[in-house]
Amino acid sequence: MPPRELPGFYFDAERNRYFPLSSRPPPTTSTNQSQTNSNTDTGLAPEEHEEPRRRRRVLWSSNRTTETTAAGRAREASALLHARLALTQRGCAERVHWPFSGGSNVCAFRTTPTRQFLGDERGWLYTRARAESSEYFSHSRDPGEDDDDGGGWTEWSPELCLAPGSEISALCTTDTRCVAVCFGPATKICVQDAGAPGRTALLHLSSVRDVRAASLQDRALVLGAARHAVLLPDLDAPINSVRTLPARSDVFAVAQRETLVYAGTRAGGVLRFDTRDTNAKCAQLLFESGPDPGTPSSTSKVNAPQVRRLINAPRNANADGSPPERSSIVFVQPTHGGQALVVGCMDGRLATYDLRFVRPTAPPIVSYFGQPSALSHSGRLGITLDPAERFLFAAGADHRLRAWALNSGEPVVPLSGPSTSSRSPDASSNSYIHPSTSNAPPQSRNPFATRFIAPLSALQVVDAEDGPGTVLWAGGGGEVWRWRLGV
Repeated sequence: MPPRELPGFYFDAERNRYFPLSSRPPPTTSTNQSQTNSNTDTGLAPEEHEEPRRRRRVLWSSNRTTETTAAGRAREASALLHARLALTQRGCAERVHWPFSGGSNVCAFRTTPTRQFLGDERGWLYTRARAESSEYFSHSRDPGEDDDDGGGWTEWSPELCLAPGSEISALCTTDTRCVAVCFGPATKICVQDAGAPGRTALLHLSSVRDVRAASLQDRALVLGAARHAVLLPDLDAPINSVRTLPARSDVFAVAQRETLVYAGTRAGGVLRFDTRDTNAKCAQLLFESGPDPGTPSSTSKVNAPQVRRLINAPRNANADGSPPERSSIVFVQPTHGGQALVVGCMDGRLATYDLRFVRPTAPPIVSYFGQPSALSHSGRLGITLDPAERFLFAAGADHRLRAWALNSGEPVVPLSGPSTSSRSPDASSNSYIHPSTSNAPPQSRNPFATRFIAPLSALQVVDAEDGPGTVLWAGGGGEVWRWRLGV
């Protein structure tokens, strides 16, 4: 049986083995002469007889190696998702029908497979369920929209008012419960059973004030309050124990992962608490918001790529080129199995830090450029990640929505011009303002090419219920938006 031809190898008949072509000994004169004679007999030159086949083997082998590697497949999949996300068009807007005169604004929003929750600036909590039949579908959406999220929803129904005149500052949901928290001099908490809406418990924490953020994990609830964070280890316990986590500054953002609690403070620091250590009086300082390494000083020269990346980037460096002041931390979220932390600052900086090598002055491993400062914006702005932790979404004070690839920092829609944060929204070709007296659908449903009538105060990305893909929900002003990402 003759030996088989293997790409990159030759067969040695004397040793009856295959060897790499690189180790093949140089041919002797007799071998060359016989090869030349053979080629002459067939009427082909040596180059025409051997080189094309050898060249095809090398290219085939190289391409096959590139296409079958895990890293190559991951890059191709990421590039495809990135391109599809930028072309998102399938979405709709829904106007919230407030039950009282004067209207209100959406402050918080959360969705689950069976129920949705909304909090407004007057302290009211609204809920609605997925409709069982078409007769219960909500009729407050724009005409001509398609119901692409796997079913309709009933009308919003006011559930209760936690504190009149105080906004719902935080909404958290799990598979079993929903927690709503109000902002004010005394904290009131509503805990509702997700499966049985009638089972609702109210908690009153008179010693906790000015709650701006909350994080729910199983039965543990963490609140970001004035001067400290607050931990309620078990919401199902008959007597709720309250544990104070001293931060020495107002806490604007909180997140949980297993036994660790992350807190972002007004002073610009990111703290970490270990709830297993009951005697800890001080948290570990992980990072501090300092100068952005991508922000040049006022006297340095910048090239064109830097200018494009620094559009809307922080510009609060001092005239002498000294580092800018710290900025309050408004978003923290551990990712990649707790090895990284996504941090958002009030001045618009967004970055990912490595939790394996923490120090207060550590630079970020990924920065997300283009987000305008929110220092002049009195309300909160939505920031979220998709369930697969591939993309970061952030609402800006300029009434726009942006997204970046989480691992690379590449914007979904490239930055193409100067900041528009100083301009009021207008009905341009790539923007949309929903007139209160018009039922016309928006000209563009692409969330990244839309300037909204009000900043988006709440964002959430969930897996689609009726198939593959994800759905982006957003709330701001008096509207709730929904997009099928990548469609």
